[in-house]
Amino acid sequence: MARHSKLIDAAAAALVLTWPGPANGAPDEDALGKAQGYPFARLTNGFTLFDEGHKVGNFTNMEAIFWPREIAAAPAPRALTPAREELRITYPYAGRDYTIDDLLARQRIAGLLILKGDTIVFERYQYGRTRRDKFASFSMAKTVTGLLVGIALRDGLIASLDEPARRHAPGLKGTIYGEVSLRNLLRMSSGAQWSDRAAAGQPTQIGNLSADTFFRRGAGGATALREVREAAAPPGAKFNYSSAETFALALALRGAIGTDLATFASERLWKPLGAETAASWLTDSSGMESAFCCINATLRDYGRLGLLLAGDGAYAGKAIVPREYLLDATDASRQPEHLKPRRATPFFGYGYQTWIYPFTTRTFQARGLFGQELIAQPESGVVIVIASVLETPNIPAETLVERNWFVGAVLKALGGKADVYR
Repeated sequence: MARHSKLIDAAAAALVLTWPGPANGAPDEDALGKAQGYPFARLTNGFTLFDEGHKVGNFTNMEAIFWPREIAAAPAPRALTPAREELRITYPYAGRDYTIDDLLARQRIAGLLILKGDTIVFERYQYGRTRRDKFASFSMAKTVTGLLVGIALRDGLIASLDEPARRHAPGLKGTIYGEVSLRNLLRMSSGAQWSDRAAAGQPTQIGNLSADTFFRRGAGGATALREVREAAAPPGAKFNYSSAETFALALALRGAIGTDLATFASERLWKPLGAETAASWLTDSSGMESAFCCINATLRDYGRLGLLLAGDGAYAGKAIVPREYLLDATDASRQPEHLKPRRATPFFGYGYQTWIYPFTTRTFQARGLFGQELIAQPESGVVIVIASVLETPNIPAETLVERNWFVGAVLKALGGKADVYR
């Protein structure tokens, strides 16, 4: 019987690998380095993540470019079973209907994975990538950092989310973040003056933070936040998306758990959720993980993380992330007014390091620069993972709108809802 099951699994896996791709190829293949085999660049003084000719290679080889720390995989991975037929849907956008193949031909998507529970209903890769490649998370890692805080809180390593960050991270004393509560850091509501806007060839705050951390051009650790001293609003009053707040939160988390974040993530999250492949987290010169970004994992393991989120933090009968904490992190009704959908931003709301859709049915996402997305809807058990190589770091409005229509169509096709509230 076991041998028969293995044969079925092998046949199903082969089916996924032979699903046809879009007829017209991926957009901008030549500009992204197809003729050169999508190479990655070496870390020199001229290195930039905006480099079009190396973007595909860079985003799937961050471990080779920077300084990674391993997040170990599970000894027994969570099984994902490919469906016998690939999901086929259409979604409306700009006055006409499009297919998933149209989406892949229109947007620079390197990998797309759709799960309905443990079933893979769609999996496709472009630009020479495969399911074995590890894709850069960019800011999707913020959600992981938030989950680790919830685990540390449950385990008594953090006494309260309302204690100041300096209690666990003395190095933050003297910065604006030292007196800010962990809860307000989780909510990007410290009130600090900060801009997370990334721009090629221009000095920016997020660029300086990146240079001081995973680029290792500074000492790293709390020194990377030494210049953040001015307030723009009182704590807890205004949402301002800030990678610096996640890094301050992570410094406090590191102090609370007494070990590095990658090891803690391995033992308390990555192994328990059933990850198949070791992931990694980039580190700075001090050995601190660049927790506002910089996890590298396969699309399927991001999908397994999404299934944990869709399962309200539980897998195989075990609560890995506390359910009530996860509801506080992702339920629009539990957020203060300034964080609700259509308040924090014109569309999304924000919870604990997580974006919240303006749907009556709880739906939320982790999101990263250049178009990375991990979407989960617990009621339907639907998970969508998108790895992208967009031209700009901040997703263009028209690209986001089209994706939102696509996400809604996927949810409805798989028994979920995209019931936008007014």
